[in-house]
Amino acid sequence: MTDSEAFAGLREQGFLHSALTAALGAEVTTGADWEAFAGSWDNLRQDAYMADGGTYRFRRYAEFLVDTEEQGLTLLPHVPYSQPLELNHLNGGIDRHFEPFEEHVSNGALLGDIIHWCAGTLNELTGCGRWKVQSFQNRILARDAEAGQPTPEGLHRDGVDYVLTLLVDRRHVEGGVSAVHAADTRECLAEVLLEGPGEFLFADDVRMLHSVTPLVTAGATQGHRDVLIAMFTRADG
Repeated sequence: MTDSEAFAGLREQGFLHSALTAALGAEVTTGADWEAFAGSWDNLRQDAYMADGGTYRFRRYAEFLVDTEEQGLTLLPHVPYSQPLELNHLNGGIDRHFEPFEEHVSNGALLGDIIHWCAGTLNELTGCGRWKVQSFQNRILARDAEAGQPTPEGLHRDGVDYVLTLLVDRRHVEGGVSAVHAADTRECLAEVLLEGPGEFLFADDVRMLHSVTPLVTAGATQGHRDVLIAMFTRADG
């Protein structure tokens, strides 16, 4: 898949469902680099800010600045994450302090390749070459006694320009179907099950709303769904 093909999908549909192999032109979900990247999800920290009382979400957070002209990716100083209540009625309105990405993840070539590909596609789409990237490593657990909620706030937007949801791992769970809706009419435009490592959904967060169905266990007492979330906002200057 070329950047032009990705650009066309985002422009015409408002979302793109594809995989890293097609986007990067190489098989990146095997080998030592991917194993180290995916393995870092085993070292996330429980989200202590769930207003629904849920204990199913584990995460880390990092912010970057990416410049497509200079091919630069800068890790920004670590800050809390916050959203207004109008966007997130469940967990918004407060500063949420999460542990940063581990150094080998934030400085890793694989994460850099993913962010640069997204930014290059958005540059072709919008003409903007500099983007602030707010990124989460998320693990949602499903247990026999507690379903996992990938989007506990329901159908929503994140208040940015574009959002990448990249599947890293999925084990012993059912559910987790991603839906994209037109923001103006709330019409459901697509339902996508991210199943294989490296599969992703890239969406225009201004034109689209999104949600993910709950996760329940399948064939084990506990399962999980691991994703990388990267939210892109045009950078000033």
